[in-house]
Amino acid sequence: MIENVVMKNIIYNIHFYQKEILKKISYASNGLRFNQITITDLESEHINYHLKQLIQNGYVKKAGTNYTLTDKGKDFVNLIDDDGKAIEKQPKTSILIHGIRVNPKTKEVEQLMSRRLKHPYFGKIGRLGGKIKFGETILEAAQRELFEETGLKAKNFTLERIYHKIGINDANETVQDVIFYIFFVTDFYGDFIAKNEFQENLWVTKKMFDNNNGEFDFYSDVTVEDRTEPFSPMQTKEVRLRVQGF
Repeated sequence: MIENVVMKNIIYNIHFYQKEILKKISYASNGLRFNQITITDLESEHINYHLKQLIQNGYVKKAGTNYTLTDKGKDFVNLIDDDGKAIEKQPKTSILIHGIRVNPKTKEVEQLMSRRLKHPYFGKIGRLGGKIKFGETILEAAQRELFEETGLKAKNFTLERIYHKIGINDANETVQDVIFYIFFVTDFYGDFIAKNEFQENLWVTKKMFDNNNGEFDFYSDVTVEDRTEPFSPMQTKEVRLRVQGF
């Protein structure tokens, strides 16, 4: 049995025997010798094969006569549940950009949003964002995502909300679990990218949102206000809601 596991943007094929070996080594402060790694009904030649695979993939290293976990191996076993049989699912961590500007001609407050051109949520409109990369600060993630997705940079980033969204489908199954760090962003500059293969970027006013006649298919939890200042103090919100278009 092989399980695909995504870690640090790389997919590794993890055999359940290899998970068991990793778990055994994790309980030994200085690692284990080969003859200490025993698995019921598994011959030593097969244990040796799986150890070589773990070494090749960077999870285990040999120090003298002992097999020990690498930093990557330690990171991985931290995701395995206590019985060593499954990888524990955890919420994703992402950023969202609550970007606003005041249109110099109309004086209306406009909010930066994007229409998804890929699944899930194909066609849905909401605040742009993306995953926080391994080893990246939340501010670095917000700055990177803004530039990558719109070609824009901004002078002011204020963390204004932590939003935990648990999405369920019509069968009451959890299909989404994300912790969003929402930044209030102002003073944009750069060359705006209106559209790419993944999304269409647009500026939305409260009037457009309130008078929507079906042209805009917003996420069910999107709100549009005319405020020009971030929340103070910072807010936290946690919701479990039925999602559409997933």
